[in-house]
Amino acid sequence: MTGDVRVDALGATVGLAASALGDDLDTVARLWNDSVSTAHADVMLSVGLTTQGGFDVSAPDLHSLAAALSTRVTLAAIELRKSELVMLHACGVAADDGRVVAFVGPSGRGKTTLAKNVAQHFGYVTDETVGIGEDGTVYPYRKPLSIIDDPSNPGRKSQVAPESLGLLPLPDAPLSIGAVVLLDRVAEHVQEPQVSAVPMREALVSMVPELSYLPELPRPLQRLAALIDAIGGICALRYSEADTVATVVPTLLERPAAIEGWSVVPPSTHAEAPSAGEYLRVLPLDQLQIGAEYVVLHGRHVHVLDGIGPAVWDALATPSSAAQVVDAVVARHGRPEGEDPQVLVQAALDALLVAGLVHVGE
Repeated sequence: MTGDVRVDALGATVGLAASALGDDLDTVARLWNDSVSTAHADVMLSVGLTTQGGFDVSAPDLHSLAAALSTRVTLAAIELRKSELVMLHACGVAADDGRVVAFVGPSGRGKTTLAKNVAQHFGYVTDETVGIGEDGTVYPYRKPLSIIDDPSNPGRKSQVAPESLGLLPLPDAPLSIGAVVLLDRVAEHVQEPQVSAVPMREALVSMVPELSYLPELPRPLQRLAALIDAIGGICALRYSEADTVATVVPTLLERPAAIEGWSVVPPSTHAEAPSAGEYLRVLPLDQLQIGAEYVVLHGRHVHVLDGIGPAVWDALATPSSAAQVVDAVVARHGRPEGEDPQVLVQAALDALLVAGLVHVGE
């Protein structure tokens, strides 16, 4: 074969310039056979077996090189799609009609083991990152899976082609997101996986840490909330054994809609710094109201403002003294019985300052 291997990853094409591998090229290429592409490469990575450097991806042996390639291709694809896709740290499987279930969880939560089991019954989409377009389209990433060779040495993993594990191909249908599931794998034995609905606020708080490049998306919280609306809400899956999960996939795809209302909190347009003793909220990336609470995304962190928090936040759309904030809170909530509103408001202001959500003039 030629010295180039092109991989379809999240709708981008990552090329591997691997002629330096010589006879070992076929071995590496077979690992990526399930995601091979004939499209023009969006980025090329040079690959070599060496300890001397000089390549984008290199390692002293094939085992180490395969692992390094898996990581580097993933990072390249995520970088290419960072301002376009919601990219969940998730494994994904697809039903015959193309609807995809994304099982979301951090590293070590068992996503690869889950993919290895469930994708023997449903099409293998990915064990790493589920990329979702604004219209709900899912872009597959059928990468090799990192499999533990020896349970007594869990730190050593081999890269294995999906086909070699008996994982099913993608269905002959366009892929679209059908369900997003938060994984809750427990040590104690659970005979049957348990599915429960997750409120919108909790879903956003849980999903944000498991998203790549979320701040790069326009209106990121609104994008996530619209996605949650489109699929009828988020659920959690409590389970202990991966081989029991395939049976609940149809249930996950057919859950009745459970939509919660949300709206956009108007942004502050005040550009001046606060005067001495005045407070002013930051300009967050996005902010939503869900029920009586606000969900604010600032940098890579999501914050929930409850109780008097939303009233304090609204008062700080323009520079305000603590006394002015107290007046605004009392006007909305009334004077608390048996408590000093100044103490309550100051505690809220201090918490916002610690979280980096408020500036105070000096």
